[in-house]
Amino acid sequence: MATSLGFPTSDVDLWDDATLADPYPTYRVLRDLGPVVWLDRPELLALPRFDVVRSVLTSWQRFSSASGVGVDEPANTSMPESIIKSDPPEHDEHRRVLAGQLSVGSLAGAAGEIEGAADSLVASLVARGSFDAVADLARPYSLNVVADLIGLPSDGREPLPHLAEHAFNVFGPANDRLATAPPALAQLFGHAFEVAQSGRLCPGRRASELVETGHPEGIVAYTWPGIDTTVNALGSAVYLFATHPDQWELVRRDPSLIPSAFAEVLRLHAPVHYFTRLTTEPADIDGFLVPAGQRVLVMYGSANRDERRYADPDRFDVTRNPVDQLAFGRGIHLCVGINLAKLEAVAFLTALVRHVERFEVVGQPEWLCNNTLHGLRALPVRVWPAAQSGR
Repeated sequence: MATSLGFPTSDVDLWDDATLADPYPTYRVLRDLGPVVWLDRPELLALPRFDVVRSVLTSWQRFSSASGVGVDEPANTSMPESIIKSDPPEHDEHRRVLAGQLSVGSLAGAAGEIEGAADSLVASLVARGSFDAVADLARPYSLNVVADLIGLPSDGREPLPHLAEHAFNVFGPANDRLATAPPALAQLFGHAFEVAQSGRLCPGRRASELVETGHPEGIVAYTWPGIDTTVNALGSAVYLFATHPDQWELVRRDPSLIPSAFAEVLRLHAPVHYFTRLTTEPADIDGFLVPAGQRVLVMYGSANRDERRYADPDRFDVTRNPVDQLAFGRGIHLCVGINLAKLEAVAFLTALVRHVERFEVVGQPEWLCNNTLHGLRALPVRVWPAAQSGR
């Protein structure tokens, strides 16, 4: 186990409420300290720079996920093996179960349904004029798209985003938030097995296929990481466009910028800010020798704002097209739901372009305090309808 000897050190608490609400100044301090920074609390090494994070994510043999990807060792031990807590060859089997369902080709048939859901919800909220862009828009949209896609019954859906949010606390340090994770995880798995055995799943949809092939636990891959990460990304998109009307006007005038704009949203506000890895052998990171058996904090949210990679990294620029941003990860653990997330986001932003001329934040945005997730809990907005919205 490493000590602070030889590494730049920091006593910052990355999981303090104030830091979680606005972590970016702290991330810059860590990046300026070095490519590897020893955190006094909790005791582990942080990797805040882009090139290091990308390298670690593509080197699973040296930076392993098999012992868990959280900060707290007891929590890592208690988590069952899964797509996120495994290395090849076990990881390949976990991924195979979901990869076919979430390929571009497999999702193509669902595109029209997702686009219709986005357009209908956006149109109804624009008619109201004011709403909460998280509670009324991003959360119900992501929840219902995922639940309908896999064929969950309509009853019992509502608690899933709340449970998923609390479950993500399992990857943080031993704090009060971590204590909320095990009950939430138990309920998510309980829900999955209950619907699997209930006979209420929609035949022919993805959840029933998972049950028929003996993988009912795969339902949790949709209801846990598949909902809240997208909620956070879409809420952040509305926030950025509301606070940068010039960028919204660019997208309205040229909707072909939507994929680039979404990548830029993810770069600025990655929905997941941290996971960890465990070194399997000594690793040289930019001249710093990290010993075997050391847990390292892989800082996606910091890497995506690294000045060494992106010019003026705190600026929102929908023309930047940062296709290399790391919000979805990299390597063998690249988010298995990346194609679904992109499909949802493009449909969502296309509907907003069709119906919304401009946004205005009309109340205080409230950021999540979560050990792993980054996003908005509340975003009250007012919108002005686009001239063609009523056509």
